[in-house]
Amino acid sequence: MAGVVATAEACDSNAALLASGDLRVLQPVFQIYGQCRSFSGPVVTLKVFEDNVLVRELLETRGEGKVLVIDGGGSMRCALVGGNLGQLAHNNGWSGIVVNGCIRDVDEINGCGIGVRALGSHPLKSNKKGHGDKHVPVYIAGVYIAGSFIRDGEWLYADSDGILVSKSELSI
Repeated sequence: MAGVVATAEACDSNAALLASGDLRVLQPVFQIYGQCRSFSGPVVTLKVFEDNVLVRELLETRGEGKVLVIDGGGSMRCALVGGNLGQLAHNNGWSGIVVNGCIRDVDEINGCGIGVRALGSHPLKSNKKGHGDKHVPVYIAGVYIAGSFIRDGEWLYADSDGILVSKSELSI
């Protein structure tokens, strides 16, 4: 993780970036999971729907402090990330995971040394067909996140106050 950036402080210190849209605040719809309540890193995007084969594929790669942002279409019908994938992400050096959808195995994920945000939990596992798109702009949290998509390579900052997405790394 590139140093802790408090989201409230980042908002207070970056009014011009907020006004320009270069820094966006996600809607407060995500639940907090995992041992790391604060996490940040460059974004890797994934668009899937009720299918987590590509989630596993990405988490099997070296995370190098990155954050996986999964647009699961906001589905509340199954989980895209479970305890095994949470542990895999931790073992491979991912900083965090943000899921526009559900997770499961909450107690296991809460034992993992990463940060996870999701809309909620659901006990049903997802499909395993391999459908979806990696490294594409994603749309999460019910709106275009202050008028825009989240793109590969942008920076995500999450803490107990919320989630920010920046076009570039913030320095506080």
